[in-house]
Amino acid sequence: MGLGIRLTTVAIYKPIELISWNNLKLNDLSYEIIKLDKNQAKVKFKFIIQSEQNTAVEINFNQKIITQKLTKGINHFSIDETIHNPKLWWPNGMGKQYLYDYQFKIKQGNEQISKYLKFGLRTIELVQEKDEVGSRFYFKVNGIPTYMKGANYIPQDNFVSRVSKNDYEKLINSSVEANMNMIRIWGGGIYEDDYFYELCDEKGLLVWQDFMYACAFYPGDQDFLNNVKQETIDQVNRLKNHTSIALWCGNNEIDEAWKNWGYQKQMGWSKQDSLSIWKDYQTTFHHIIPNVLDSILPKSENRYWPSSPSIGWRRKESLTQGDSHYWGVWWGMEPFETYEKKVPRFASEYGFQGMPTLKTVKSMFSEKDTLSKNSAIILAHQKHPKGWETINEYMQRDYVVPTDFVQYNYVSQLLQARGIQLAIEAHRRAKPYNMGSLYWQLNDVWPVTSWSSLDKLGNWKALHYQVKRSFENVLISVEKEENVYKIYIVNDLLKDLKGKVKFSVVDFNGNTHWTNDKDVIILSNSSTKIMELTDEILKGSSSTKAFLRIEFESNGEKYSRNYFFEKPKDLALTKSTIKIKKISHNQFEISTNVLAKDVYLLDENNQFDDNFFDLIPNESRIISGKNTIQNLKIYSLYDTMNVKNQ
Repeated sequence: MGLGIRLTTVAIYKPIELISWNNLKLNDLSYEIIKLDKNQAKVKFKFIIQSEQNTAVEINFNQKIITQKLTKGINHFSIDETIHNPKLWWPNGMGKQYLYDYQFKIKQGNEQISKYLKFGLRTIELVQEKDEVGSRFYFKVNGIPTYMKGANYIPQDNFVSRVSKNDYEKLINSSVEANMNMIRIWGGGIYEDDYFYELCDEKGLLVWQDFMYACAFYPGDQDFLNNVKQETIDQVNRLKNHTSIALWCGNNEIDEAWKNWGYQKQMGWSKQDSLSIWKDYQTTFHHIIPNVLDSILPKSENRYWPSSPSIGWRRKESLTQGDSHYWGVWWGMEPFETYEKKVPRFASEYGFQGMPTLKTVKSMFSEKDTLSKNSAIILAHQKHPKGWETINEYMQRDYVVPTDFVQYNYVSQLLQARGIQLAIEAHRRAKPYNMGSLYWQLNDVWPVTSWSSLDKLGNWKALHYQVKRSFENVLISVEKEENVYKIYIVNDLLKDLKGKVKFSVVDFNGNTHWTNDKDVIILSNSSTKIMELTDEILKGSSSTKAFLRIEFESNGEKYSRNYFFEKPKDLALTKSTIKIKKISHNQFEISTNVLAKDVYLLDENNQFDDNFFDLIPNESRIISGKNTIQNLKIYSLYDTMNVKNQ
């Protein structure tokens, strides 16, 4: 589970039921969308009923009563339903998540079975079309190519039975608030609770569902293969009616492990051993699982991908076809800027570590302990063998490394957010070449320094706030190539945007040194390069003391972006006076006299609607907390740079 501790647990952790019946047993009820357009939807409800005798039943649903004859044994039959003027289900950010709620009452004599079916009307296609560089990999939802924005999900606790409905709600709501529309359930975890998928249906989060096989080679004896088949049957039948299911994926990283991780050499396997292991792999992931899917799912819902990624990140083809897990950054120690050069067709994994929030860090310690990066407790809560070494190396590249623990915690979060921001924005700028960005990872199983954006207590790290910004439907982004700044506007909305873009070079005191503007039309569902600028825009201003301000207004909506010409450690920041004006018990207005970079609002018992943001002069922000604001502390990047700028 990424950086989970090793706990050997064996137990039945879900409810045990004793099921009894008299004459009737409903073995399965599912639905298939036969036709869907703006005028009508045709839905087929499919029943599997076990009867102890030849009989007839009444099926009551949607103010209809249908009589169905049954023979003794297993009965398969279907009922057609027409829905006029259907309301579509859309992923988060594209529209509403309308769900139709049907109750079926199946009656025979005095015996009655009731079953609820809740579903959305939508179509999903996985498109893989060859093009001039390889092949595309993207999802169409309701006929529209849809950019997938999200993260990889792991179990929420090492003891999975401790996860509550409130935990699920908190996590899914945090994902929706961060503008995500897809979650990948990682194959090294568990098949999640029904409530997880119900929330995804309700909130518009599409689910990339791995089967639970990851990073290892599995047996091929008949007993194990029978188990694989039955597990697949059970899980697909359990989950198939969820509108949110977008993809079934055979495994996590086993194909890549076989081809790129050198197991054959490390384990000393003979050619015969290797042939046998690979045959077992093919049997499980290219025969058993897809055959079960073929037998259960209608063609329109049968979207299968054998292994994620399809090609290992060290091979150039991983950037031109299929999905990619790019780990040149972090594992390969490549600079963050590599993300801008290594853009795949669909990024299903990439990531960088950051510390958990201060509140979660303190939950590891007792009151008598001293917070220290070198404490045994902190070191024990970092399971990557070179984790701290890697973080420190990247931090030295981009930031002044603080010695104070609280400041180090803060900068480690900024570092993580900076890296993933570069990746997400490079992916989105490349639309439609790239059509998905799922970072590793969304959450944690215990308090730990890890790749997550939500820590174990569900608190938002700096990364989650940045993801919220980087996943907005309208994104202004800048790509630098040598001394040229390429300005893009990415529009995921299903409408064109017409308006004016204003460009300004502003110094850290709020003085404007250069301006320009341009009328633009940004097509729906597109990424558009609107301008190229050079260093000449600085007009004698220092690149360490100024930033590029980009503002776009369309139909009364305003979007903006501040782009800094240098890395954070090279900025000539000055001490700011940050003012707070209370509005209510959980809301305040914040302003500054000079640039306050990466403002960190620290209230350990609160979560704010924005945090780790740049506050510029002559601009105020209204900030809301979820709870009453009591012990607010404010930091900015200047505070971590110590002697350098004092």
